[in-house]
Amino acid sequence: MKVLLFDDHKLFAKSLEIVMAGHIDEFVCFQTPENIVEIVQQEKPDLLLLDIHMGAYSGLDVCREVLYHYPELKVAFLSGYNLHEYHLEAKRMGAKGFLDKNMSVENLIDNIKQLHQGDTIFMENKAEDVMEELTPREKEILQYASNGDTQQVIADKLGISRRTVNNHLMSINDKLMVNSTVAAIVRGIELGIIKLSNNR
Repeated sequence: MKVLLFDDHKLFAKSLEIVMAGHIDEFVCFQTPENIVEIVQQEKPDLLLLDIHMGAYSGLDVCREVLYHYPELKVAFLSGYNLHEYHLEAKRMGAKGFLDKNMSVENLIDNIKQLHQGDTIFMENKAEDVMEELTPREKEILQYASNGDTQQVIADKLGISRRTVNNHLMSINDKLMVNSTVAAIVRGIELGIIKLSNNR
């Protein structure tokens, strides 16, 4: 089995490369996903592991690009950003798993082998699975609210009425199981729904 890991944390990647030497046939690390399509073509891995945040690169965008060119390739995420929204997006685009960097080496090795065999592994909080997903418009409005925009400003930006914005915010509160817009913003950040400008 040949595994490629893309992670910009050099010490973590190198440590993992050393640990995996006795368990995985080939475990190769790269610090940047630049030219990743060409790298995959040359290396022909059985499994591709991606971090979520790699400097200026988003692991989700990188995954989408790789699967566009190699739809049969097994791709999974290995990240410390274990957020609900990331899991949903990873599933949508066809990733096979989302693994937590904080797991033990033994569990990581087992999960890598399971992914190679065709299993899917998403380590989500089951309580969050019950939560109803926000619509694209609701996510957009919550994002604007997190930037400090008032309901009227949001309405003007989206070309809808203030009442419609208020209705969306009430729906967001219900779905996120909170009772205020501020609480919804906090919950949105926790779940990865809201994209923070410094979260690259």
